[in-house]
Amino acid sequence: LYGLAYLGMGWWGDYSQQALGAGARVSAEVAAGGGSPNARPNVWRTTWLLILQHPWTGVGFGEFNFAWSLTAFDHRPTAFFDHTHNLALQLMVELGLPLSALVLLLMAAALVQAGLAALRAQGEAATVSRACLLLVLLCGLHSQVEYPLWYAYFLLPTALAWGLALGTPGRPASDAAAPARSSVSLAGMLAGVVMVAGGVLALVDYQRVVEIYAPSDNSGPLAARIAHGQRSPLFAHQADYAAATNEVPPASAALGLMRATHSLLDTRLMIAWARQLALTGQVDAARWLAQRLREFHNPDSDEFFAPCDKPEGAAKFQCQPPKAQHPWREFTTLPLLLPTAAAQPAPASSARQ
Repeated sequence: LYGLAYLGMGWWGDYSQQALGAGARVSAEVAAGGGSPNARPNVWRTTWLLILQHPWTGVGFGEFNFAWSLTAFDHRPTAFFDHTHNLALQLMVELGLPLSALVLLLMAAALVQAGLAALRAQGEAATVSRACLLLVLLCGLHSQVEYPLWYAYFLLPTALAWGLALGTPGRPASDAAAPARSSVSLAGMLAGVVMVAGGVLALVDYQRVVEIYAPSDNSGPLAARIAHGQRSPLFAHQADYAAATNEVPPASAALGLMRATHSLLDTRLMIAWARQLALTGQVDAARWLAQRLREFHNPDSDEFFAPCDKPEGAAKFQCQPPKAQHPWREFTTLPLLLPTAAAQPAPASSARQ
């Protein structure tokens, strides 16, 4: 059934002259002669090199993008990846080989248990169990080239299906053995109330960030909205990005840089960070950061590097090679300094004044 659906999707794409998902990526890579720097094998190659540098403890959970972006690689991918697009490699690079091996073994054991439970199940329970197992297997297969489990709408259904598959009884329970439940347990009701309340609170908290990028008529100035968003317990990282790339008070910008850089480094964020480092006297670290940014060949950085094409631009930090090596971990311990008097980054187009 899945194969027929995939073939049907391919036929519809050809018929309607639309490139759908993976087909579009494959077509682009074929057009590039198979040598696209952003092809999965190149991402995996650079990830493995990073694993070899930190085999025992990894780079830290959630730190792949930070470590990978600040490490020099030959023929590096030019897109800003925040995931390895392979579940096993993701665990290896962030947790280290020993801990990732333990996690993968536990996942494999749970998968085997779910498979055995599906084989032993009978009747309606067998149908449910095997359908759940198929869903888990499909998501696991998808996780070898993508990262679906990092999205709640993939993770939660997969976790639910895996739990159902593991909890499948071996044989149908008799009516006598089945416990009578005339009402939902109090604990279950309380858990449901907590979940609903948590969802409402999360929605209210999210509005702090929405006000930054889509302000209402009664919204205050951008700097105030950003500062309010940075106090969000759940979505502060979205406000931090705006703080790092917009004209805000120095303290707010410095806090944004300190936290947003560990979410997803991209061109605008690296430019803002390099400028802040240079303004606070950490010039060689700024040179290293600019050199890493240059390797991505992103058109958005052309203006930043434009002075390097002029003779007078040789004095600019982004036009100079670093005088020393700066491992990525060094950037996690750089002191949080505030520029005394300097121009702030240009306002971001994604945040409305």
